[in-house]
Amino acid sequence: MLNKYEELNLATYVDGKKSKMVFENEATEGEAATKELCTQMCDSLKNPYFNLYHWCKGELFDIEAISNSLLSKEKLYKRIQETEKKKRSTQGDLDNITTGRKTITTLMKNKSDTGNMVNKIEATDKEIEALNTLHDIIIIYLGEKIIPQFK
Repeated sequence: MLNKYEELNLATYVDGKKSKMVFENEATEGEAATKELCTQMCDSLKNPYFNLYHWCKGELFDIEAISNSLLSKEKLYKRIQETEKKKRSTQGDLDNITTGRKTITTLMKNKSDTGNMVNKIEATDKEIEALNTLHDIIIIYLGEKIIPQFK
């Protein structure tokens, strides 16, 4: 870098004479040694906080990832609860229709809608089962792999 600086900028001050330059001077005996020492000096002048900064940033990303995974687990649990609530509601409507009770949700429904409601309850059962399996897998993975490694 100093070679280029001297070649491009300082050459105007010495009228382009290489004999008056430091690095480009052909008469200097230790020219190669000077260039090498400057290169070594530049390499050794690294910011010691650079690696520390990136390490801290990586740790913060790890903490954020763990936090996001725990939030995702909680969202999945809430989704399971909402699906179970939907199933209970549909099951209640089905019970009301089969017994002949009239409620606000069953006013427009009749006995022929029970087949659709039964299918909906079965599909909801399958969805709840799949969501519970996924939830269990996430808990096991977080508990056995991620959190011990994070500690």
